[in-house]
Amino acid sequence: MALRSNSFNLTPRLDVMRPSGAPCPLVEQPEPLSDVAEPERAVLLRLRDRMRLFVTTTHDFDRAALERAKALGQIYVDKSHKQSPDDFRSDLGALAKMPECTGCPRETLCPGAYRAAAQSPFDRDEARTRELLRELGGSILDVGAGDAPYASELASRVEAGQARYLALDPDAERLRLLLARCPWAETHAGSLEDLPADLRFGHVVFLRSVNHLPEPERALASAVERLEPGGTLLLVDDVAFGLVRDAGQTERAESGSARFEHHRNDSSGEVHARLASMPLTLLERRDVRPGGSNQWLLRYEKREVGK
Repeated sequence: MALRSNSFNLTPRLDVMRPSGAPCPLVEQPEPLSDVAEPERAVLLRLRDRMRLFVTTTHDFDRAALERAKALGQIYVDKSHKQSPDDFRSDLGALAKMPECTGCPRETLCPGAYRAAAQSPFDRDEARTRELLRELGGSILDVGAGDAPYASELASRVEAGQARYLALDPDAERLRLLLARCPWAETHAGSLEDLPADLRFGHVVFLRSVNHLPEPERALASAVERLEPGGTLLLVDDVAFGLVRDAGQTERAESGSARFEHHRNDSSGEVHARLASMPLTLLERRDVRPGGSNQWLLRYEKREVGK
């Protein structure tokens, strides 16, 4: 399967004047949207005295995927100047569909008007991920660790001798940088199959790496096999989302050297289905939903064989 992006760009097309407090002019005069044949490919961003139409020309996501991203509320303003945002909490500003759009006679024909969300959904969702990591002790395997953005949550327990942390990633250079930042970590460049066959762990985590796996069924089965009975499996990843960007940001992103690393953009439901036949008990599940972040979470406990 070819590598792909986990996001699509929405770039400015035109402005529709709308003074503060004025009703939406597109209800009575929809002509500015006459070139928008597929409303799932566009959004209207409410600004102080106007609405700005943003449109995506992506061919990487089909109509259903674009509709799903909008239905789940996964449209963000890119606040960074990066080719590819990597710190969602700082880089992305969440957008929310304006209540006035619900029930509008043109609702199914219009891209919908969006404005900045009142709160960042990443604050709450990332706080839960970090809380779970701080509770881990014993042996911990981080599969596809990459830059290990959550590693700091494990530092105190590892340094106190209450935990051991092994970061596993095929990119040796990333692991070298991780070790410079977290000298208490252990690292291994390679895949799960490269680890000693008898090596077992109390906890295995996939932190925004599940959708990077070229063979997810094989990797997940190997991870579960390496879990001790009673051990936990934690998976966190994101679904596809839209990025509202200016023309310059989009040009830099699409002409730059940033690598696609995703093989898919699976949801929590799709990953949960992959694990259905494995000896796991679901402890916690957080799906992507409107008002939440683009990150889902699954947590399991491994059952003893025969139970």
